[in-house]
Amino acid sequence: MADQDPPKKPASGLRPIERHNSEERLSRLTPTTASSTLHAYYSKFARDFLDAHFYYCSAKFVVARDGKVKALDEAFRAAEEWYGSALGWLAKTDQVEIPLFHEEKEVKVSHSFAGRLLRLLMQFDRIFVETLYSQEFGSISPDERTTTIQIASRRINAIHQLCIPDTDRFEANGTLISSHRSLPDGHA
Repeated sequence: MADQDPPKKPASGLRPIERHNSEERLSRLTPTTASSTLHAYYSKFARDFLDAHFYYCSAKFVVARDGKVKALDEAFRAAEEWYGSALGWLAKTDQVEIPLFHEEKEVKVSHSFAGRLLRLLMQFDRIFVETLYSQEFGSISPDERTTTIQIASRRINAIHQLCIPDTDRFEANGTLISSHRSLPDGHA
């Protein structure tokens, strides 16, 4: 055993940074507060968002403060209002149900914003399915379906985009601070 070399430390003496992704990242932030739910989804968008962005957003929701919370809340309100009106519009269309394949995934919800985001993803799937049913019946055109799905996905992606900047990048009123502030003496 004496012939083995001790493990080498980095030159700076600092330990390597470990990246935490998806559920592992979230459990480091909120190990005891998360609850789980089983989410069924039909669309590729919902599947991809759950796999790639949901836990990232959840982790950012946990640490959000002040202006970022306000910006996120406003984005959620706008999305929820749009989704409500879109689902109301679809409820008035004639539809024919066709069998669709779906998958299920267990999702951990760690924050009220994460619950709201999951609800929007569930509503996205309803829009995805109901626009297909309406299109099959002939109540809406393929272009109307495509446009509706694109707008629905942009509403969710807007929330994801707000998660990316750190909390200190937001004013108290919820507006994002421009990264191109002028420097003293007129330098850009």
